Amino acid sequence: MNLHLYRYGLLATALLLTATGCTWHVSPGAQYGSVDANDLIFPDESKAWQKSGKLVDQSDVAKIKVGTTKSEIYKLIGTPHFQEGFNAREWDYILKFSNANKNIETCRYKVIFDNSYEGRLLGDEFFVTEIYWQPASCQKYSQADR
Repeated sequence: MNLHLYRYGLLATALLLTATGCTWHVSPGAQYGSVDANDLIFPDESKAWQKSGKLVDQSDVAKIKVGTTKSEIYKLIGTPHFQEGFNAREWDYILKFSNANKNIETCRYKVIFDNSYEGRLLGDEFFVTEIYWQPASCQKYSQADR
């Protein structure tokens, strides 16, 4: 392959990601695998590609803990609801839960991943280091028994 075409392809991809607003981390520190709770940034819900959020099973969310991989999260609750790519250090979701009264509660869910990922060719994987909820009362959905 012509080296110039390869370089132009990489440049075009970078420009496209920048122009579409795709970010790989939003909260300061996420790129390093840890965010100070005071610095958390939850993306504006109007920027979500799945604006209505997703009704999920609480037992699936309760399986997500520190050490869970991105692949496992993807299988449990699907892709993040904002423009985060697979190499992003944080994923954001708008999750909906049905409570005992059959009312729907909407929660914001943020997962921060470690920074030791070296690439799929090396058989590497991202692992959860931190989980955040907004409002904080939604953290109850991380519990196996509620």
